[in-house]
Amino acid sequence: MNDYQLGVKLRRQILADFERGISSDVRRYQALLSDFCGDNELLLLPALKHLVQTAAFQEAVAERPPLPSETQLNLRLQQELDALFAPALCLRMAEVLRGLLGLAPDGQAIPSDLQDEPTAGVDTPVHSNSGVVAVLSFIAGVLVVGVVGALTWLVLLNRSMTPSTATAPALVSEPEPTQTEPEPATSEPKLDPAQLQLNQAIETVRQLYDDISLGNTAAAKQLFSPQAADQFDPAFFSQFQRVAVDNLQEISRDGSKVSLQGVVTFVYPDGTSQAESRSFTVDTASQPGLITASSFDQVVSPRR
Repeated sequence: MNDYQLGVKLRRQILADFERGISSDVRRYQALLSDFCGDNELLLLPALKHLVQTAAFQEAVAERPPLPSETQLNLRLQQELDALFAPALCLRMAEVLRGLLGLAPDGQAIPSDLQDEPTAGVDTPVHSNSGVVAVLSFIAGVLVVGVVGALTWLVLLNRSMTPSTATAPALVSEPEPTQTEPEPATSEPKLDPAQLQLNQAIETVRQLYDDISLGNTAAAKQLFSPQAADQFDPAFFSQFQRVAVDNLQEISRDGSKVSLQGVVTFVYPDGTSQAESRSFTVDTASQPGLITASSFDQVVSPRR
């Protein structure tokens, strides 16, 4: 299954859910994507999981019918991915998006409308009833035939009196067909392993706060390593309506462990919010990655 077919498969699932009256659910789509992805698509999984939780995707699924085949929607979803993931990964995701929105694969020609062939004009003879014209035409025809016959006789007579000096034309051998070497098959661009580790670390931290906002504390706790499990307190997060993380950037790396720094925003039930800078260390040796450390840096924006 190629990248475009993966997008088509997800589209069919969403349309089938719509016909059965099943509401869209981010966690369900993320679980389905894990099942859909084979060995060749595992590199796309972090980008796919992020895609289904974006506002643009949720709005498209909420359409009736869902996922309209619009170029503007395709561009909007692609921009969501370009802001976070490597260009080579986004290039593959472009084919997934075209399959998801029911658009033709990139590079495929769109059949043009057939154009009617022009009808050839037919010349119609001009009829004349004039007897004079008929007689003159007959006389002219006789004269033309006579002149042509005389010229032909003179040419033949001249050839018979002149010895033939022409040589037989040399046989021209047909050129041997040239064999063109087949163009080497272009392989899919390989992503930098360091970039893959960074994408996995960012996706792990984003997934943590997505699970917390959805109230799925059990899934959030599983994203911590056993040594860092005591750093996660579900009771602390119960006081917030929503928690989100943004601006995740790499600050250091040690083997498979990637250290990130980002801004975490806590939204209270009364609508006020507070933002703080936090650091995370994610071990990418496992799938998904595990958070081995999390620490507070400073308050970016006080509660207001």
